[in-house]
Amino acid sequence: MVTAMATVTGVPSRRSRAMLFFHSSVSFKEMDFRTDVHSHILPGVDDGFRHADNSVQALERMHEAGLEHSILTPHIFPELYPANDPAGIRARFGELSARFSGTGVSCRIAGEHMVYNGIEDEFSNAADDGLLSMPGRHFLIEMSYAYESQNIREFIFRLNINGLHPILAHPERYSFYSSALDEIRSIADMDTGLQLNILSLGGFYGKTAMLKAEKMLENGMYSYLGTDLHSLSQLESLFSLKISRKHVAAVEKLLQNNDSLWSASEREPSE
Repeated sequence: MVTAMATVTGVPSRRSRAMLFFHSSVSFKEMDFRTDVHSHILPGVDDGFRHADNSVQALERMHEAGLEHSILTPHIFPELYPANDPAGIRARFGELSARFSGTGVSCRIAGEHMVYNGIEDEFSNAADDGLLSMPGRHFLIEMSYAYESQNIREFIFRLNINGLHPILAHPERYSFYSSALDEIRSIADMDTGLQLNILSLGGFYGKTAMLKAEKMLENGMYSYLGTDLHSLSQLESLFSLKISRKHVAAVEKLLQNNDSLWSASEREPSE
């Protein structure tokens, strides 16, 4: 793993600059990836990792590649995962926190919240300790890949007025948003961060998602980057991913934003 030399000034490491000069692409494994803000590593709670041993193996291998921090974000959607309430998720994380710590990666628990019909009303009655928010009161949300949630803008508005900072997961994967990006911009304009799934840049989710992700990256629309890791096989895809030279600087900026998001946890009590 390359020794981290990039700083918040956005200046790439010496190794990164050399790779940029001589190669048309850079391995993602060689970049300064220290903080993951979106994964399904917490096992046995959703469609992600099934077994704790695999979760530990994934964290160990990512730590060897430079990962220091990981925000675990299981799906929060009562219709599909009725047991995934804050108390249940925190209890499951508590069962495994010692094993996770032993990997060398510091983990925190949050959630990836499906914007379903009526969530804005349920949210109004939720106290802060009943929320699976990210550091700094950031709140990861998602929609179906097939259709836009009718209440997405109302829910984003509700989050904002309650002092939370919405982050929309993987907007490049929503097939109902056109490549013109107008609809996605309208959501970003509501003080909503956008999170890139890094594997989108490698075509993991198809060509349409890849082209949309590249265009959004080139237009500076993303705020954060996540693996959205669900399995060890996806980890292999991540480690073999190549980032085009023209996208490296933008990806490095997102990696720095990830680090800044994690640092907000230093002012919060641990889960």
